[in-house]
Amino acid sequence: MNKRKLLTIIGGVFTAIFAFLPFCSVSAWGPERTTYTAESPAPYATFNSITNNAGVGDERNFVRIGEVGSTDPYRDEIEIIPGKEYEVYIYYHNNAASNTNSTGYGIATNTRVSSAYPTILNVGERGMVSGIISWSYVTPSSPNNAQTGTVWDEAYVTTNTDGVVLRYKTGSAIIHNDGATNGSVLPTTLFTEEGTPIGFNKLTGNLPGCAEYSGYITYTLVAEKTDISLDKQVSTDGENWYQGVSVKPGEYVTYKVMFKNTGNTDLTNVIFQDSHDEGLSLRPGSVKVFDVNNVNGKEIDDILDISGYNVGNVAAGALVQIVYQAKVSDDTKVCGKTLNNTITVKYNSTESKTDNASVTIKCNQDCVTNPELPECKEIPNTGPLEIVMAIIVVLGIGGGGFYLYRTKRTLKKVEKEQKASPNHEDQTTKTEPEDKPQDKDSSQKR
Repeated sequence: MNKRKLLTIIGGVFTAIFAFLPFCSVSAWGPERTTYTAESPAPYATFNSITNNAGVGDERNFVRIGEVGSTDPYRDEIEIIPGKEYEVYIYYHNNAASNTNSTGYGIATNTRVSSAYPTILNVGERGMVSGIISWSYVTPSSPNNAQTGTVWDEAYVTTNTDGVVLRYKTGSAIIHNDGATNGSVLPTTLFTEEGTPIGFNKLTGNLPGCAEYSGYITYTLVAEKTDISLDKQVSTDGENWYQGVSVKPGEYVTYKVMFKNTGNTDLTNVIFQDSHDEGLSLRPGSVKVFDVNNVNGKEIDDILDISGYNVGNVAAGALVQIVYQAKVSDDTKVCGKTLNNTITVKYNSTESKTDNASVTIKCNQDCVTNPELPECKEIPNTGPLEIVMAIIVVLGIGGGGFYLYRTKRTLKKVEKEQKASPNHEDQTTKTEPEDKPQDKDSSQKR
């Protein structure tokens, strides 16, 4: 073998390896199972295990997806763009050799296919589109003991836009083969866990072995952009609207909910549900719905805060407005509290959005409605008797002080007059006490 030929072989090997790597990185199939080739098929009914199918290559990679109208082939992963349609491809092939059909070992019974896809896709997510084939079979070693088999594969979808909705295009699930069932529309049980039966001449689940009985299923997904706006406001006069207002106990407020479908696809099963804090109650008969069919408003039953109200479908660009009133409790226990009222809108069966408005309860600032105010704290009892006694004490203290002051002035005046008199005797001269005792001798002389 010359050098050039060797390099050619090595290059071919590396080319094959790198061609296979992308498939390994994105494809996920299962379970691990015995594989076969076109030249050496299976001795009993089994599915999608031939590795060199001339049309699809390795049959274990049997779920793929492609853009409708594009010349690009089906692939294992694709980027979804809103406004476009995508076709899912699911290949099926009973790998039993044709000569096993007459013995019954090659016939697959109760053959069913099921598929699933993501309904909502956001940036950074990798959604999975799956295909599952299940069947019953017998083998030469256990002809009276039916067994079941299952194989699956996956393709993937991504997007650069948040909130992309993938919707099944009604009636687009078609079975393709060379039998009488070719072109048949499959029911939506295709998208259930149990799946839907397939077949060659009848969709009964019976499928002989060999490539001539193989086929594939396709269905279309429509990519749409769902977007909504939801705004709830509250008013005390029905004219000026805010996110929050202040009211008194027992008063009424009006709520306005504005919901708009700003996407490019219709919304289905749109339900409005009201909830509120204790202290608020829906005013009976106050709920009105305004939409394209009810421009002057339609009064509805008082179910908005019970079971909710279903407006049905909302077309792209359409606006729905709901107006209703609520009463604030007249119990003073709500004084100073902020009560929330929330609207929840559910749509497309699985999606929802909420918004709320609030009312703050302001009470009269007196000790009856708000005894916790500082000026409402208990103070000592001050009846008429206590007031009179207080006056007497105050006057007594004041009078005593004045009397002491007058007395001191009088004493000073008298002292001054005494000093000015001629007979005045110096108060500092010592005098003998009048009761001085006599000495012993004097007493004896008497």
